Amino acid sequence: MSLLEYLNMTSPVDIGLDLGTANILLYHQEKGIVLNEPSMVAKERGTGNVIAVGQEALDIHEKVHPGIVTVRPIASGVIADYEATTVMVRTMISKVATRSVFGLRRLIVSVPLGITPVEKRAVLDAAEKVGVKEIAFIAEPVAAAIGLGLDPFAATGHMVIDIGGGTSDIAVITLGGIASGESLRIAGTDFNSRIIQFFRNRYNLAISDYAAENLKLQSVCVYDKDENSTMTVQGMNVGTGLPETITVDSRPLNDSVDHLVSQMIAAIRKHIEALIVKPELAIDILEKGIYLTGGGSQLKGLNKRIQEETTLPVVTGDDPMTDVIKGVGEILADLDHYKPLLAIDYKALVKEDS
Repeated sequence: MSLLEYLNMTSPVDIGLDLGTANILLYHQEKGIVLNEPSMVAKERGTGNVIAVGQEALDIHEKVHPGIVTVRPIASGVIADYEATTVMVRTMISKVATRSVFGLRRLIVSVPLGITPVEKRAVLDAAEKVGVKEIAFIAEPVAAAIGLGLDPFAATGHMVIDIGGGTSDIAVITLGGIASGESLRIAGTDFNSRIIQFFRNRYNLAISDYAAENLKLQSVCVYDKDENSTMTVQGMNVGTGLPETITVDSRPLNDSVDHLVSQMIAAIRKHIEALIVKPELAIDILEKGIYLTGGGSQLKGLNKRIQEETTLPVVTGDDPMTDVIKGVGEILADLDHYKPLLAIDYKALVKEDS
C-alpha cells in the first residue's frame, strides 16, 4: 500500500448526494462522481426484506420473478417508501466510503424545493446509520447553478429550471438566495408513464420503464411534432401474453406527450409573468435567459420549445443530468465560500416538526 492510499484510508471523507426519483448520484471529495445508479430497490415479496439496490435492482426489475418486487422508493419527488429509501441511501454511501477508517465526516445532499420534514428525516436517518458526523442540505436549483458555472451570490438574477425524474424546480437565484421558486409535479417519469400508457392503449403492448425511457430520449420530439421516424418496439402483447415486436411511426407518440410539455411551459410562463413585481430580476432574465438542467431536460426539442413559447434564450450544459452533483462537488471543494447557501444539520428542525 502506498503512502497516498494509506492517507486516504485514514482521512475522514466528505460525500455529495443527489437523491433523485430516477437516479442517485454520489460525489467523492477526492475522486469526483463515483456513482450514478437507478433509484430502485428490490425486495422479497411478503417479508419486504431488501435484497438489491440501484443497478442490481434494475437488472432484477427487467426480469419476472414471482418472489421479488421492485420499487422506486421516491415517486414524484416524494419519498413513498421510507424504509426502502433509508436502506438505499445507506447502501449507496457505503459503496463509496468503506475504505476510510474514520468514516464519513460530512454529507451534502441536494434536495428539491418542496422537500418535507419527513423526507429530510429519511435522509438524516440513513446518514446517521453510516456514521455521518455532519449533514447539510442544498436546494437543487442552486446546486445546478453552481454546476453550470453561475455565481449564486451575484446581484444578477439567474432563472434555473431543473427538470428531474419526479419534480421540476423553477428558481430565480440572486444574492445568495432564491428570490422566487416553485416545485412542479411534472417531470421525466410522467413522460415515461404516458409512453407506457400510449403503447398499451394503442397497440395492446406492455413495455417496460426502461424501454419507455429509451423511447423518450431517442424517438420523442416535442418541438417539431410533425417530425416522423419509424421505431422498433419490443414488449408483451396484453391479449396473447406473448412477446411481440412492432414497428411504428413516432408522430402519434409525439402527440401523446404534448399536453405534458404544454402544462410545464404554462407553469414556466406563469412564473416569469409573476416577476413583473421585480422588474430588475425580469430584466436580468430577459438578458441572460433560462438555464435548463436535469435529466428530464434532455427531451429532444424541449429547449427550442421553451425558447419559442417564452421568447427567452435557453441555455443548457454539456451534461444536464450531472449539473446538480457537479455543483455539490464545487461546494465540497470550497465549503467556506458556499456555506451561507447550506442548511446545516436538520436534526433540530426534524425534531421540532415531528
